[in-house]
Amino acid sequence: MKRLNFENYLTTIKNSCGTNMFRNLYILDDQGQKIDVMENGNLSCAIFVTSILSQFKKIDGRHATVEGTIKALQKYNWQKNNNQNLEIGDIIIWDIPKDKSYNHLHIGFYIGNTLAVSNSSENGFPIAHHYTFNNSRDILETYRTNWFDEEI
Repeated sequence: MKRLNFENYLTTIKNSCGTNMFRNLYILDDQGQKIDVMENGNLSCAIFVTSILSQFKKIDGRHATVEGTIKALQKYNWQKNNNQNLEIGDIIIWDIPKDKSYNHLHIGFYIGNTLAVSNSSENGFPIAHHYTFNNSRDILETYRTNWFDEEI
């Protein structure tokens, strides 16, 4: 028998929509104050993506920023690819929105048929949406890796 890793990866991404699992990440600051750096789901895109990738051993743990996630993807030999040639399972990095409503990069997964899954700041949990946010965000980079099934 074989475990179908890529199929499980895609199913995990799709089933994550609407979950509150990725809303919070607590730290203690230098003054000993507990802080939720994800702001109750407002800034959870990188935690969402890296939680799934680390579950499938495709990255070295959870990261709280898009920039840290990009470094980890590169460390784990994810290949930067042509943004116009998206494939199911690719990681998408979006630029700052054209209307400047947010001042940070965004990250999520491409699931096919012009759809992506990423954390929604408005909802505080992952949602499926058009992969260009209906042309409101440009794709900055995309990444892809190889997937192998495992004997079990």
